[in-house]
Amino acid sequence: INSAIILKNNEDESDVQFFYRCKEHAKSAGKKAAEMGTTIHAMIEQGFAGGKKTKPYAVIKEYLDKTFPNEKWIAEDSFCAKEGYGGKIDLHSESGIFVDFKTKDNLEAKTKSPSSLVFPEHGMQLSAYAEGCNVKDPERVSIFVDRKDTELIIPWRWSKESHAKHISMFTSLLTYWKLFKNYDPSD
Repeated sequence: INSAIILKNNEDESDVQFFYRCKEHAKSAGKKAAEMGTTIHAMIEQGFAGGKKTKPYAVIKEYLDKTFPNEKWIAEDSFCAKEGYGGKIDLHSESGIFVDFKTKDNLEAKTKSPSSLVFPEHGMQLSAYAEGCNVKDPERVSIFVDRKDTELIIPWRWSKESHAKHISMFTSLLTYWKLFKNYDPSD
């Protein structure tokens, strides 16, 4: 829809041609956003891995130090759960705090309503990470980083009570996927 608003229909172009041009424009915009997200994740990871202290790293570290003092952070750590899934965690602590970074456009407009940024899938992802690392009572945080102003972040701390629901939702989907794919991790 945004592409159709941004682009103008050329006089010599049919509606079908315009539709496909809009589709390609949207795909290109999505690819650029994903590439920027990868770059920002790398900037944050560098700082936590002891490398360059970038702007997004500094503001995230400041938030984490205030919210969770005296934690040792582990960046981009992989795990493999006995239930047959695995992943790469953006950031977690030895005490069981799991953090995932999400990049977004125009975060400034969302500062008054951070709940509009989060979806159950975000909580499920963090709960699955915790479960996969055998942490039963995790702290879970989604940190949204603005793509243009990487010093603008909006953190969202998931309630402890929502963990049980999120892990149940994830486990249900995992069970469905295993049955659909005939996948048995014990084989």
